[in-house]
Amino acid sequence: MSSNSLLQSIVDANGGLEYWKSVQSLSVEFEFLGPALESKGLPGPYKAEITVDTKSQKVIFKQFGDFHGSWSPTRTEVGKVGQQALDVRENPKAAFSTHTSESKWDIHNLFWFVGYAFWNYFNFPFYLEQNPEIKTRELEPLIRENGEKWPVLEVVFPDGYPTHTKIQRFDLDHQYRLRRMRYSVDVFKNDDLPAWHNCFNHAVAGKISYPTLRVVNISVPEFSFFSPFMLRDVKLEVNHS
Repeated sequence: MSSNSLLQSIVDANGGLEYWKSVQSLSVEFEFLGPALESKGLPGPYKAEITVDTKSQKVIFKQFGDFHGSWSPTRTEVGKVGQQALDVRENPKAAFSTHTSESKWDIHNLFWFVGYAFWNYFNFPFYLEQNPEIKTRELEPLIRENGEKWPVLEVVFPDGYPTHTKIQRFDLDHQYRLRRMRYSVDVFKNDDLPAWHNCFNHAVAGKISYPTLRVVNISVPEFSFFSPFMLRDVKLEVNHS
């Protein structure tokens, strides 16, 4: 396992691994919105209520707008709220292989994207420590305009891992709270357009610190400043085994 003192400090600041072992799942509520959803043909906002498994890669969507279902790396299940029947797609990532940046999405595409994203967001930082194939290292800190130094953790994911892109950077404050993620999104097929995923208004559930507002910012030729996605009014509850 490739780890470092920074990752250990982040884990410790969120209760440590022994505490995490007692956590069976996370119940999360939020609103998900942004113009990128409209560009993909699935405009929000989506009121979401999900259960994030902490022991395996699985997300249960109790409600996601008018839909419900589940995500795992090999399968998505989608149905309309109030209806028991679920449509199943095996190997949902493969559907993106023929996409371009202009391609519209169906609801399975959306569940694949938000499923892996939310699993990684809400299992942070513990999944980085527990997966020996994920490599991490501490980079030189960022110096903010006010002189504050933000520690930076670089993460290299193994090929095929369900996440935005192979190499990502996580910026933290002096309390080891996640303040920003830096990555591109492979499934958007947008030539590695960089994203700055900013985290605000932190709260604590159990021993876990989490941002109640997440705003993704990108810079594209047509816009000097553009926010394709937002998670707001995030509420997290820790469920113990």
